[in-house]
Amino acid sequence: MAKSWKTVGLWIWYVFWALFANAVYVWILRPLVDDLALYGVLAAIAIILLWMTSLKRPIRRRWLIYTLFVLMVAEGYSTLAFASKVKQGLVAIAMLLLLWLLAILVGRVRPAASLLGGLSVVIAQVFLPLNDWAFLTHFRVLQDAQVNLRVQNSPEAPFAVIPVTGGQAIITIDSHIPTRQELEQRAISATDSPDALYNVLQTAQGEYEIVELKSVGGRLKKVIPTPQDLARVNPLDLVRAFFPYELANWYVDNGRVYEYLTPFLTDQQAVEAALDPAAYPASFQAIANQASAKEIANWDDCLAELGVKPDRAGVYISNDRLMGLGAGRGSAVTMQAESVVGEGHFTSTRDDQILLVGDNSLHVYDVNLGKVVASYQGSADNPVPNDIRIGPLVPGGRDAVFVNASPAYILTVSPQGTWKRVYTAPSQSFRFETVLTGVRPYPEILTNDPSYIRNSPVRYFSAYRFVPNADGTGQLVRIWRVFRTNVVNVTPLHLAGEPNEVLALDIYGTGDYLIISPSNVPVLPAACAVLAAIIVGGWLYRPRREGEEGSR
Repeated sequence: MAKSWKTVGLWIWYVFWALFANAVYVWILRPLVDDLALYGVLAAIAIILLWMTSLKRPIRRRWLIYTLFVLMVAEGYSTLAFASKVKQGLVAIAMLLLLWLLAILVGRVRPAASLLGGLSVVIAQVFLPLNDWAFLTHFRVLQDAQVNLRVQNSPEAPFAVIPVTGGQAIITIDSHIPTRQELEQRAISATDSPDALYNVLQTAQGEYEIVELKSVGGRLKKVIPTPQDLARVNPLDLVRAFFPYELANWYVDNGRVYEYLTPFLTDQQAVEAALDPAAYPASFQAIANQASAKEIANWDDCLAELGVKPDRAGVYISNDRLMGLGAGRGSAVTMQAESVVGEGHFTSTRDDQILLVGDNSLHVYDVNLGKVVASYQGSADNPVPNDIRIGPLVPGGRDAVFVNASPAYILTVSPQGTWKRVYTAPSQSFRFETVLTGVRPYPEILTNDPSYIRNSPVRYFSAYRFVPNADGTGQLVRIWRVFRTNVVNVTPLHLAGEPNEVLALDIYGTGDYLIISPSNVPVLPAACAVLAAIIVGGWLYRPRREGEEGSR
């Protein structure tokens, strides 16, 4: 009886170490190398040597081989994250058995216990892929799911957030391959331009269905959106990744909305625009206006076919007019701008204002005054991009403008309408994602930024707080960093059943999306403490070789 309990305890220890060794790799060792370059490599080697010295020589080889075995199983299975379920299962079984046999032959590991440890790593990744374990140091992962994308034309899934009962939902895209009958029907009707038939054939394998990610039982479920939910969508939120050079075309079939992309400019028009840089800002403005007007009209036609009228939340630009201001404030005003960044409080903490991007410029429109109260003009050397975020720098303060140029920078606007650059990023690849409020006493500025030491443009998901100087400028002080790359479309979201705001985000180039919620659980310090306890415990208690061999 005692021997059976000892065997069960040994198996539990093997499973624990399989999971914990991978957690240490994702949370401690890999971040050291990623962030500190050579210094991190030396620190990782030091930690590994300390652990190895805590093992008595007769069992050192066995545990080293077992650790390598579970690390290789986890890393190998993580490469199958986006394969089909059948391929995942077959490759995982073959890989696990091969590595297991090698571990037995080379390291003489315990067969049953080591196989159980390998299986535990695979099962853990069924629920959360290894690379996404990095989020667990600062977040609860509420959901890790996927939409099907074709990276060549849509490397990231757009997030159009709409209000629904009890919270918010996301309208996005999912891959769709048209049937032969659908393709023939589209080819017959492709008569609106000389390139129409060519575009139909080119995009046949690159269509998408418009789907809704809706909160059902505390999780986002992929469903067919109702016409009423589609009516709330601003269609320009679905095209930001390629606007305005690719045109989104929507059509309705059997009550569902589908999308395919076509070039907005012909090859000749694109070349002419590129050869006339002096006229580029004006031509870009014209292209943006034409594209947005055509896409909005196309979307509205689809809504009409579904039997509903547009009921868009928020404001948007269409044909040089600011739309959606609502009753009592004028439904639209003339505005020379390309797109709306968002609503906020820029010159005052009380007034409702709208930030717009224009022709290499920014404009703050005051809803109550009915006019532009501040404008910022970019230069040829430092143009204003479309990639902009807004949010407060300090608790209760006015909203700042986070500009993702190269390098990125932060602008504030005084009550008199004067613009001031208060921060410039130290790296050309630094990027602002969003500003998170309500979690800590200060706003968290979420970014993607590279290591300060390592000479690499690879960016990691991070958070900073703004510390102001006496002259009104300031510095960003890091709060935390999650060593996960390719994080895009970071979107605050209110979900039904979740008391606090959560974050939805994409993993670029994969179609993978996550819903995460900030957590104050000290996961990383706890992992460091457990690792230190294991090492110290190994030094203080070294099992005798006879006992180890006898329990084999």
